[in-house]
Amino acid sequence: MIVWRDGDWIEDGDVLPADDRGLTLGDGLFETLLAVDGTLAHAGLHFRRLAGSAAALGLPPPPGADRLVAATRETLSRNGLDTGRAAVRLTLTAGRSARGLARDPSAPARLLITANAAPEAGTPVRLVTARVRRNPASPASRHKTLSYIDSVMALREAAALGADEAVLLNVRGRLACAAAANLIFRIRGRIITPPLSEGVLPGVTRARLRGALPDLEEQPLTRREAEAADGLVLTNALRGLRPALSWDGRDLPDSESLKSRLEEGLSLAEDRASVV
Repeated sequence: MIVWRDGDWIEDGDVLPADDRGLTLGDGLFETLLAVDGTLAHAGLHFRRLAGSAAALGLPPPPGADRLVAATRETLSRNGLDTGRAAVRLTLTAGRSARGLARDPSAPARLLITANAAPEAGTPVRLVTARVRRNPASPASRHKTLSYIDSVMALREAAALGADEAVLLNVRGRLACAAAANLIFRIRGRIITPPLSEGVLPGVTRARLRGALPDLEEQPLTRREAEAADGLVLTNALRGLRPALSWDGRDLPDSESLKSRLEEGLSLAEDRASVV
């Protein structure tokens, strides 16, 4: 793999020094974008989320969009990924620092760009509820920080149970998200997604759907309320819309039709935008 780091190219070498805060403390952020034939999908939404999260966490701002796009295209090309589908990751760390929690205010942030083949999109999933809980009061629930251990452990638990993905409740016992996706339910004809205040990451695909579908509601859901769903779709920028076949062993027969409804809404919204 050839990595872009602050304007330099590193091939099969040490990308981060041992005292980088992203490595030692998880002090940083990341964004994962889909690239198709060298073009980033919805790059502006990802760049704005990264910049907004950096400001919220007191990190220096990332480079501007023009520089990010140019560096990303070159990263894709150098890795032989400028055709087809690819996963691009931007990693912003707080940079180097002496031992301890306090940041060195003079230390520059560090930005890495990597590229890999993208996973298949739209594949159906079987879900189980993880024991890990989301904390809505934690910044880690609202920003894509490098401290992703909750999702790692939830997905590990799901895999041990023979499932593809994990559903996470929050500390109040209400629905939050999947380990690596937002959740959209169809319950008695209504299309509902948990609000951000429940410990939900503000996903890019989720935001696009909120703008495209006037009937997509935000509503807190208890587990009992959510278990009345006949359809459930996971949304993720890389994996797209993934219908849930089952959740905790209960079949979800209308997930595929819900996926089609969401895809139709996104398609119509993009058609309207292209006309404008």
